[in-house]
Amino acid sequence: MVTVTIDGHEVQVAEGVNLVEAARAAGVEIPTYCYHPGLRVVGQCRVCFVEVEGMPRLVTACSTPVKDGMVVNTASDRVREARQAVLEFLLANHPLDCPVCDQAGECYLQDYSVEFGTDSTHMVDDRRRFPGRERNELGPHVIQNQNRCIHCTRCIRFTQEISETWDLTMKSRGNHAYIGTFDGEPLDNPWSACVADVCPVGALTVKEFRFRARVWHLDETPSVCPGCSVGCTIDIGHLEGIVHRFTPRENPEINGWWMCDFGRFLAEDLNGRDFEVPRLRGERGLQDTGWQEAMAALTELAEVGSPLRVVASANATNEALYLAKRLFLDRPGAEVVVPVHRGEEHRVKNAQRQWVAGADEHPNSTGARLMGFTTVDTEGLEAFLRGGRGPILILDGGAHPWLLSQEAARAVTGQKVAVAARKASPLTGAAYLVLPLASWIETEGTLTSSTGRVQLARRGLFPRGQAKPAWEILALAGRQLGVEVPTPLTPRTFFEAMAAEVPPFAAMTWRRLATEPGIPVLEEVAHVG
Repeated sequence: MVTVTIDGHEVQVAEGVNLVEAARAAGVEIPTYCYHPGLRVVGQCRVCFVEVEGMPRLVTACSTPVKDGMVVNTASDRVREARQAVLEFLLANHPLDCPVCDQAGECYLQDYSVEFGTDSTHMVDDRRRFPGRERNELGPHVIQNQNRCIHCTRCIRFTQEISETWDLTMKSRGNHAYIGTFDGEPLDNPWSACVADVCPVGALTVKEFRFRARVWHLDETPSVCPGCSVGCTIDIGHLEGIVHRFTPRENPEINGWWMCDFGRFLAEDLNGRDFEVPRLRGERGLQDTGWQEAMAALTELAEVGSPLRVVASANATNEALYLAKRLFLDRPGAEVVVPVHRGEEHRVKNAQRQWVAGADEHPNSTGARLMGFTTVDTEGLEAFLRGGRGPILILDGGAHPWLLSQEAARAVTGQKVAVAARKASPLTGAAYLVLPLASWIETEGTLTSSTGRVQLARRGLFPRGQAKPAWEILALAGRQLGVEVPTPLTPRTFFEAMAAEVPPFAAMTWRRLATEPGIPVLEEVAHVG
C-alpha cells in the first residue's frame, strides 16, 4: 500500500493504482471520457488532467500510477483551465440536442460541461456533420448517432478486449473520422449492447430502450439476471409497474461491468401476465377462486393415497427451494425432481477478463443441487411425469421449456395437476388447479451462481393481482399440511433457517448479502455448478 494526498485528503491505496481510482477512494471525482476501469488505458481525451506536486506539466490521471507520498491537486486554476479547453473542443462540433437525446440524464458530456466547462464558446464555423450516420442501425440492438460521438474509442476497445469480436473500428481520418463496423457487417456479437453501456454520450444507444422513459424517472432495483447460471448482477429499470431495461451492475468476481444480450433483453418478458387469481377446475372448467379455497384444494391433492410427485424449479430462489425441501424432500410420501435445461451456453467476462460460462439456462440450478435435489433433463422430466397416476404439483410452469409444450399436457392426461404459473400454456389448460405465481422481479431472495456465489436479488415491484412468490405459496402450503414453517414469513427468515440447517450456506447472513456482491459457498462442498 502507498499513501497519497489528493486535494488535502490522505488516502492509502494499492501500489500501481492510477490517480482516477485513487481519487475515487478519497471521495474525489476526476472527470473521464476515454477511461473505463474494464478497458485498456489510452489517455486520449485529456479531460482527466490533474496537477502533481513536483511535476512541471499537468498529467492525465488515468495513465498516471500512484507513488508513495504523491501530492495531487484536481481543482487548481491550471487544471480548471485545461478541462474547460478540452470540453470546449469536444462541444465545438457536438449537436445541441440534449432535450431529444436518449442519453440525457446519463451523459457524461452533459454533466461535466455543467460542472467543469465554460458558459461560452469560440466556435463560429458550421458544426461537422455525418450524413447517413444519424439514427443508423449498427446491428439488431444498437443505434448510432455519429454526430454525437466524441471519439473516446471505448466501444472499439470493448469489441477488441472484452467480446474479442473486433466488430468496430475507426474509419477515415482527422475531422472526418467515424465509428463503423468492419466491411459494413452488422454489430451482432452476443454482448453488442454493452457498447451502448460504455458510450459516455448519446452516440450509441440501445434500440429496445430508446424513448421509452427518461432515466431520471426510472426506479432502479439491484438484482441478478435470471437468464442462466452465471449470475450476472444487474440493475432493473422500471417505471409505474413496467420493466423497461436491464443494465449490468459492477461485480468483479462474476460479470465485471458486462452482460450478454440474451439476459439483457429478458426484461420485456416480465411485463406479461395471464393469471392474477387462483383458478380451480369445476364443472364448467377452470374458474376463479380465492387463496383459501386454492390451499384447501392443494392440501387435498397432497393427502390423497398415491404419492405426490413434485416438480420444483431451478428458477426459484434458495429460500423457496429450502421450503420445498422441508415440505417434500425431507418428508416421506413425495417424489421431487428439479428439471434442468442445458440450452445454449451463455458466458461473460469478469473484471480479471476471464470468461465465466453458465452451466445451464437457470439462475439457481447450483442452489438446487446444494440443497440436495435430484436434477433431471428433458427425458427424465417426461419419464417422471408419465411414471405414475397420482397427483402432481409443479411449482413453476416455466421451470423447463418442455413444460410449455403440448407434449407436457398430454403426459399428465388423466392425472390431477396443480401448477404455479404466470403465463398460460397447454399444461395450465389441462391443470386441476392453477396458482398465480409472482414474476422474478416481484419476489426477493437469494440465488447461487454456477461459480458458487450466493447473491441477493431484490424485489422491484409488488405482485399484480393476487399473485404470490413461490416461497409464500410454499409457506402457506406448509401450514396447511402441518409442517412447521419458520416465522415471520419472509425470505430473510427462511434464509437464516437455511443457513443454520444446510451446510453449504452455513454462517452466511442476510446483512452481508445486502452489502456485498455475493458470498462464496463453503469450499468443502465438492460439486458446484
